[in-house]
Amino acid sequence: MTNSSEPIHGGRVFDAARALGRHWYEIIDFSANINPLGQPRGLKDALFQDFERSLHYPEVRAESLSLRLSEITGLAADHFMAGAGSTPHLHLLPRALGLARPVIIGPAFAEYEGALTRSGLASKYVLTREEDDWLVTGDTLNRVFREEPDSVFVAHPANPTGRLVPGAILEELAAECLRRNIWLVLDEAFIDFTENSLTLLPLVASNTRLVVLRSLTKIFALPGLRLAFLAAHPLVMNTLTPLVEPWPLSSQAISAGHFCLSRPGFKEESLAAVNNYRDRQLKAVKALGLGRIYPSEANFMLLKLREEIDSQDLIGHLFDAGVLVRDAANFNGLCPGYIRLAVRPPDEVEALVKSLGSFLPAANEGNLPREILLEPLTGPRGSHP
Repeated sequence: MTNSSEPIHGGRVFDAARALGRHWYEIIDFSANINPLGQPRGLKDALFQDFERSLHYPEVRAESLSLRLSEITGLAADHFMAGAGSTPHLHLLPRALGLARPVIIGPAFAEYEGALTRSGLASKYVLTREEDDWLVTGDTLNRVFREEPDSVFVAHPANPTGRLVPGAILEELAAECLRRNIWLVLDEAFIDFTENSLTLLPLVASNTRLVVLRSLTKIFALPGLRLAFLAAHPLVMNTLTPLVEPWPLSSQAISAGHFCLSRPGFKEESLAAVNNYRDRQLKAVKALGLGRIYPSEANFMLLKLREEIDSQDLIGHLFDAGVLVRDAANFNGLCPGYIRLAVRPPDEVEALVKSLGSFLPAANEGNLPREILLEPLTGPRGSHP
């Protein structure tokens, strides 16, 4: 049973399999935003060949991954800290940086507030507006700074909305935080799934108030291995590093990181596939008449159900069919009726649409447009199943 005080997350495939009495392979997961192409081809063999590294303790700070990230980005290795996902870093920052007045730009990932709460801090939210399609605007920044924060947490793109922060707004936020001595914690976990987006990663070389979080879990489909990195100015790292426990990553996770970061073209292929799959999925789900689907630049989309559709009934119906979706009601700023859907391959979208089709006739009094169920949703799944 889940502790009710813990943030709710998607991806509970094994729990669902136990509850339904099925094998976890049979569960279709739209609740976790993982690369629909899966892992880079050859990863399993590479980990098997490297398995004997587990006979020894892993690197104390996963130093070789910092060196590899340095080669890729051009930043010195002392700008990086590897970790088992971004969650440990989120829980490190409040106590390491001495935060007192955090502001979260929402709707946002629940673990920001969870980490702050565990450090004894009360979070203030400044919410983007539904009428703006959840975009961060100049008005958003004005409302943030009126709170006189000492730290700002924002995702680029945001979870669960999938919206990027417009480039000019993001640059203004970073510059103003530096000018006012405010910590800016920028979560770029899903940026690899976006096209032509501005990243602030290079700015950590000069901005001593900027912390950038990056995930390798999402783009390389490694949620079970847990792999991410934090980037900041070396002066900031001097404060963070002494508070990190040794051996943050297993040898297998480090090996996976090296292998995945050396796969030329994988990110580009993944982005092309996500763009294709998202367009097809958007068309399929929109044709069902469920409600409003908001614009998204990421590998997931936010859906607001029509008022006459009970979200819990719908989520429960899909669950019984072995299809998981993310109930977004617990995101601060949202309410019952919002659902987040990960972008998934066409065969899984077909299963989702068919399950929705078996639920909706009652809600639509028989007026459900059935043609979408007949439209082929087959297509290449990519070269990395």
